[in-house]
Amino acid sequence: MTFGQNDPPLRIEIESKSDEANYRVTTCSENGLILFYETTVLQDNYKFWTFISYNKFMQEFWKKDVPVYENMSFRRKTLNGENLYLFFHDTEKKKKEAFNYQVLKINIPSGRYELFSGNLPENAKLVDFDILGDHLVAGIDLDEEQSMIFSLNMTTKEAKVVYELKEVTSRFENIYIDTLNNSYVGIINVFASKTENYLLLKEFDLNDANINSIIITPLENKKLNSGKLVTINQTERMIIGTYDYVKGSSIDKKNYFNNSSTGFFSIKINNNTQQGSQYFSFLELENMTGYLKSKEYQQAQKKASKSDEGSDKYSPEFDLLIHDIVRKDSLYYFIGEAFYEEYHTVTSTYYDYYGRPMPVSYEVFDGYKYFNAFISCFDSNGNKLWDNGMEIFNILTFDLTNRVIFYFIGNETVLAYNREGKIGAKIFNGTNVVEGVEYYPIESTFVNDKIMADSKSSMEYWYDNYFLAYGFQTIKNNSRSDTDKRVVFYMNKVSFQ
Repeated sequence: MTFGQNDPPLRIEIESKSDEANYRVTTCSENGLILFYETTVLQDNYKFWTFISYNKFMQEFWKKDVPVYENMSFRRKTLNGENLYLFFHDTEKKKKEAFNYQVLKINIPSGRYELFSGNLPENAKLVDFDILGDHLVAGIDLDEEQSMIFSLNMTTKEAKVVYELKEVTSRFENIYIDTLNNSYVGIINVFASKTENYLLLKEFDLNDANINSIIITPLENKKLNSGKLVTINQTERMIIGTYDYVKGSSIDKKNYFNNSSTGFFSIKINNNTQQGSQYFSFLELENMTGYLKSKEYQQAQKKASKSDEGSDKYSPEFDLLIHDIVRKDSLYYFIGEAFYEEYHTVTSTYYDYYGRPMPVSYEVFDGYKYFNAFISCFDSNGNKLWDNGMEIFNILTFDLTNRVIFYFIGNETVLAYNREGKIGAKIFNGTNVVEGVEYYPIESTFVNDKIMADSKSSMEYWYDNYFLAYGFQTIKNNSRSDTDKRVVFYMNKVSFQ
């Protein structure tokens, strides 16, 4: 197994002063890819964003400059068919401003675009949005205490609040588009009291009519941290997510929305009713040993083996980024990436009035350290068939987003990520490792290029067996006459072979 590139490599380089530039990329299947970024060009109350479309041979196809209200920031994007949607939001709207959000719909083949403007509540925070037909549906948090679902009909331009949850403390999790039933589901995490908490699933049709409300409750001594939904058929669904162990019979509100998890769960839903649930502690997953957490993991295993209370109580806790559930044939795959916050201690010495030294120490946040990715395979009844995973090295970032891609080839599964100018990849068949983690260098543009630094690296699936690797690199090349050192934002087309 290799990650190969063309000769010469299909690569785009954009010179940059530093890695602080705000370049963003989205792959668009066989329609190519789009690079977009905010410019410094201002006109009236607008700033301009540049969008560049490249075909799958990485040749520029079109370029557009799009005016967006000056005080709005890019929040999220989603791809639907041949259209790319971007959500811009101004969380500190001033009275003189007419709107505090804009949605940009841009057609990928033609470059034609539309802008939709409106207002969300002043204390609103966009959590997730997606597209169903001509509907944009979004999940919103209000002051981290309340949740609401908002919809925008892009044909009639009608915008409205579809659902609000005010009487209890809640946090919006994600939007799920059910193409089989032509509906959408908002998943909301609810803290009703110290002893009552659950996931609430609110389902709506294309007319924004509420057609189902489903409450997913945890077993005793557990709280549900997150959940991803998948439709199996017209009457059956499954939700898979993460949970945490709760000591005692209650939990305080201030601790409820802590995302640290001790394992994950699968719950079957039949005719909109919760059925059997299964819970899997991280102690049951061999791949979660992660090289930075192995000592903690081994100690937890020893404690659990000496107790009759089960593995939940002693399972180590991890923060996880979870992917949408992937369906392949009649199996369902749940993928997560484990990380922790990394700090370093700084000690300074001050002198008091009498000249005596007074050391003062404080911690400085260095970023999020990724250390492991895992994948679990389920059948349609929520039974875990197998799990496997991959260690992640040297990803430390302030940008908390999914870094690992996955790819199926026959009965084998590939997990891969981009870091330090190389693609790390592992291939396995169920619980069997076919090939351990190998690293494949990302080719640069010129002969004698030497990668001095690599930052903000990422990777996305593109189409067929192709992927897009991108990020910032500082490159030195003593053989070039124009400059011996350059900083670039790069995009490389790579293939799984």
